Amino acid sequence: MSGYFWRIWAVLLVLSIVWLGWCIKASPPAEAQNGVAEIIKAKEFQVVDDEGNTRAWLAVSLGRAPYLALSDAQGKQRMSLGLSADGQASLDLLDAKGKTRTTLVVFPDGSPAFGLYDAQGEVRAQVSLDNDGTPCIRLDDAQGKLRAVLTVHPGGRPTLGLLDAQGHPLFSAP
Repeated sequence: MSGYFWRIWAVLLVLSIVWLGWCIKASPPAEAQNGVAEIIKAKEFQVVDDEGNTRAWLAVSLGRAPYLALSDAQGKQRMSLGLSADGQASLDLLDAKGKTRTTLVVFPDGSPAFGLYDAQGEVRAQVSLDNDGTPCIRLDDAQGKLRAVLTVHPGGRPTLGLLDAQGHPLFSAP
């Protein structure tokens, strides 16, 4: 009889689990007073237009970093906002061809930078603050070589440097 008892117990256990699963699935989500869900949880959200094209994504990447991307009507990503696993926050603006044209970033140490890119995706101008607050403007040529730099050092002393294509000084002040 003990084998018979265990079989009945196992069947009742399975039926209870199935019933519990059905109850959980059938229960409505918690709602606020005005009929709006208090919390919605998902690993990814996608917003689509009237034609069903995905225009916005909100997700957490494999590296456990949150990411928001927006695309234009042609499906090209035009903007991204992200936070890396090490805490770097960035905003990238892209042209219609998908090339990054502007980046705003705050590094994990808190220092910010702003970059402007040419049509080939090469950085051409940067404005940044070092973690000690030193501002710097940097201009690069089409080959990515530093050609001009303006810095205001702690204490207020400005410096300006102009360089040739090989990186040799052409002019510096003071």
